[in-house]
Amino acid sequence: MNGTWEKEAARLREELAGLLATLKHNREKVPLDVLKTKYKKGYDTLCAGISCCASDYAKLTVLHGIRIHKSCLEEAVPIINGTIAESGILKQLAEAAFRHQDMEEFDSHANALRGKILAGLEPFYMGHLGLYITQECLEDPDVAPLLYCAANHCIWQDGKWLPLELYEAAPACLQGKSA
Repeated sequence: MNGTWEKEAARLREELAGLLATLKHNREKVPLDVLKTKYKKGYDTLCAGISCCASDYAKLTVLHGIRIHKSCLEEAVPIINGTIAESGILKQLAEAAFRHQDMEEFDSHANALRGKILAGLEPFYMGHLGLYITQECLEDPDVAPLLYCAANHCIWQDGKWLPLELYEAAPACLQGKSA
């Protein structure tokens, strides 16, 4: 699954970089007022393509790997949307694309937004923690239960969140042990 995300992100990044290079070339060769009048249709099409591709790439970059169980969406979506609105980073992303045509700047702002969203979601996730009691816990009092987050349907194992479905799919001899 991670490989699929990486391939799609690379594809979108390459597409966006190409569109930004075209925009930069056009702006260097033709005055902006001419682009907006004489070449309006082509310029508008290019700008719409950049907007769509930048949006898709930013969403994929910012939100990849963030898991929210459907039962918690009503609570989580306002946190995410509020963080995005308060950050002012959408304007910076637009400037990186349309004003500077700079992919590194775009990536930097997208990563900053991701960090803000993750920080904003931390109290949300902490409010949905519980214990996951395995059969081993019931059979052996020395085996501690696992930390479970109902908001992302993950357990805490080896210093990271692991989707419960991956934990349960692992052979019993690997559950609770470092792989």
